[in-house]
This record gives sequence, structure tokens and C-alpha cells, in this order.
Amino acid sequence: MTIYRSLAAGVGLAALATSAFAQSAPSADEIAALRAQVQALSARLEQLEAQSRTAAVATPTAVAGTPAPVAAPRPVQTAAAPAPATPAPVDWATGLPEWRSPDGAFTFKPRIRVTADLSTTFGSDYPNRDLTTTELRGLRLGGQGKIAGGFSYWIEGDIADNSVSVANAFIAYSRKLGGRDLEISAGQRLNDRGVEGGTAEDQTPFLERSLMVSTIGPERGSYGVGVMGKLTGSVWHASLSVTGDAISDGTTSDTVAVMGRTHWSAFKTEAGFLHLGGWGFVEDLTPVTTLSSRNLVVSSRGNDNLRLSSGAYANPKSSSGLGLEFGVVHRSFWAMAEGGKRVVRTAARDFDQDAYSLSAGLFLTGETPPLSARTGTWTRPKVLNPLGVDGYGAVEIVGRYDTADFTDSLTGGEGDTWLLGVNWYPTNNTRVSAHWSAWSVDNRTGAFTGEDNGNTATVRVQTAF
Repeated sequence: MTIYRSLAAGVGLAALATSAFAQSAPSADEIAALRAQVQALSARLEQLEAQSRTAAVATPTAVAGTPAPVAAPRPVQTAAAPAPATPAPVDWATGLPEWRSPDGAFTFKPRIRVTADLSTTFGSDYPNRDLTTTELRGLRLGGQGKIAGGFSYWIEGDIADNSVSVANAFIAYSRKLGGRDLEISAGQRLNDRGVEGGTAEDQTPFLERSLMVSTIGPERGSYGVGVMGKLTGSVWHASLSVTGDAISDGTTSDTVAVMGRTHWSAFKTEAGFLHLGGWGFVEDLTPVTTLSSRNLVVSSRGNDNLRLSSGAYANPKSSSGLGLEFGVVHRSFWAMAEGGKRVVRTAARDFDQDAYSLSAGLFLTGETPPLSARTGTWTRPKVLNPLGVDGYGAVEIVGRYDTADFTDSLTGGEGDTWLLGVNWYPTNNTRVSAHWSAWSVDNRTGAFTGEDNGNTATVRVQTAF
């Protein structure tokens, strides 16, 4: 290498310089000896240079038998596991806010229903029955939600007919049982009594419940305070309840009613299904129930002069009822038949009350009829093209015939109605309906006795969440 050669030359020059200072004129032998030393030193340096080049070449390769050093691995940076999704604190998916706790265990959702009717009756033999009325059919306010541990609650107050009443007000516990949904509730809730009778009023296809629903039912009406158990599968359900009267002032003993219902949505496909069902009840009437009389709504609740009277039953002891349901849903068409019998037992004898209804409907805009295959009740339709830039909502035509017969009693009347209507659903939560009915009533008691018939037309505007 160049550095070694320079070193050898420097050593030689240093030796010559030393000799020069030592003697002013070196001899020939001394010069020869110095030359020999320089040559030996140069040869040794060349040997060292050769060894240095060999070592430089061998440096990248590990010495035989010695493992090559391994660089310490750099720490691998892995992406942090995504945090579990946290439910949104407020959900507006159904049109009203639903508040949720961060873990989703607690929820609260308000409930609002506003229903306004314009009704006119004409053609009666009694001028006082030919009324035109406006009515706030219902203003219902309430809330519902979930509580940690599988519990839920529902409470509603209804303002109608210039009075305030409590509708649904209960707490429920839900869990899975053999892959089915089990619900046990305590409080006041709507009867599970047929398709129309078990459906909230804002979700039935008609503006008023049929004469059949009003006839075949317990004395306490559509609501009762008690307990209910319900088991629901994919295409069936069964329920059993034990209830007293609806929320009352507590001055008399309650009647006690036991009611059960089941239904099966047979042969269910994407095109539709058959609906089969039945229900029944028994009730024990208290001694203070001296009369068992009903005045049923005919066509419109806004006209109190148009009613069907069952007459009075002295000293009633108990009653029982049985109802059957048969229906079909096929694409956008539906049809339903419901009928039954109630027996009122008095100290004198038993009296029969009979009623049934036949109804059908068709969505002209292609919607699927909202009859639930799981619960056997009506829900709100899912509008395919809500009112907006490119949509006009859903349009449904409906028809119904219903009748009730109380003539097994000397004071009991009978009546029937033929109804035709159009329901327009601009959105899932709004509805405008126009229904016309031709009615016939024959009462044996009251201010309007004898056979009478006429027509009633009703227009309803409704929003419900």
C-alpha cells in the first residue's frame, strides 16, 4: 500500500540523514549496508500490504465456523385494534329522536299521534242523526324505551272527546326461549284480541274498528290492567293474559278476565301467506255490574247519535267469547275474515251476541300489505316512493262489510255497514283517508228506535310516530 512505501522511504532517509550527521563522508561499506536494510524493509512492507488486501476482500464474508452477526430486528408497528362501535347518542331514523346511553343499554323515544276527522252523515230518517262534525279523534303523547337487563317500558296518554285517559302503560321483560321471543309484561296494555282488535287504531286500514271487534270483547273494553305473557316465533305467536278493569278510580272491585290468542302465518313465501288464528276469553263480572249495555260506534265516532245498542242485561254474572280469524296476503292484495260469539250469563238466562266482518284491500302503488307474519297484527306500510321530488306516496283502496246482532235479548238491536275507502300514505308516518259507508241500524231502546239507514263520509288526516 502507498502508506507503507512512504513509511519505508521515510525510514531510509532518516537513516541516511543520521549517518550524514554522524560522519561527514560515509564509507562505501556503510552505504551498502544501509541500502541492504532499506531493501529488506521494503520487502517486509510489501508482504504486509498483500496480507492487508486479502483481509479486506474477506471482511464481507463471515469467517468459516463463525455465525455472521445479525442486525437486531426493528420493532414491528401494528395497527391498533379498532375500538368497539359506540351507538350514536341520538338516532333520528324513525322521524323522532331516540336517545341512547353510550353502551346502548338504556333508550328513550317519545311517541306522538295526532288524528283529526271531518265527518258528515246524511239520509237518516232522524234529522238529528244527520250531523256534520269535526273532531280531534286523538292526541296521544307518551314515550317508550329500554332498560338494562332486558326490560322495556311504554306509557301513553290520550286526549280525545274532551277527556284525558291512559292508554298503554306497562313494563315488560324480554328474553329468548328456545330460539323464540318471550315477553312478560305488567300494567295496562291493548288486548291481544284478533287482527283489528289487537292493532293500534292508527295502524288499522279503517278509521274505526269493526262492529265485530266492539261486540266480541270483555266488558272492560280494549284495555285492562294485569299481566300478559307472549311467545313469538318467525310466523306465529301465542299470548295469555290475566287482567282486571282499565285504570279506574278504585271505588269498586274489578272484573277479572282471562284471555288467550294464537295465530299462524301458514305457507309463507316472498309473495305472501295465509293467516289462521283464534282467540277467546272468560270474565267474571262483579255484583255491582247491574247492567251490561253497549252503544257501538257505527261508521264515525264523531256522531254520538248514530250508535248500535246492545240493550241492558240485568244481573250479569259472567261472560265468555270466542273469535276466529282467516286471511290471505298476496303481493299487494290482502283479505281478512273475522267473526265470533259472546255469551252473557245473567241470573235469568244466557244471551248470545254475534258479529263478524269481511274486509279486503289493494295497494295500487305496489306496497306489501303491512300485516305482520310474526304478531298477526297490522303495522304501518313501508312506502316505496315517499312524497317528494320523484315520489307520490302509497295509495290503498279498502272495503269492508261488518255486522252485529244482539237480538237474542228483547232490548238488543242489530246493524251492519258497507264501507269503501281510499288511504293515501305520503310517508311512512302520515296518512290521509277518505271513507264512505252505507249503514243500517235497528235499535229497540234509546232515543232513535226502529230501523234506520243512511250514509256517512269521513275524511281523516293523521300523523303518528
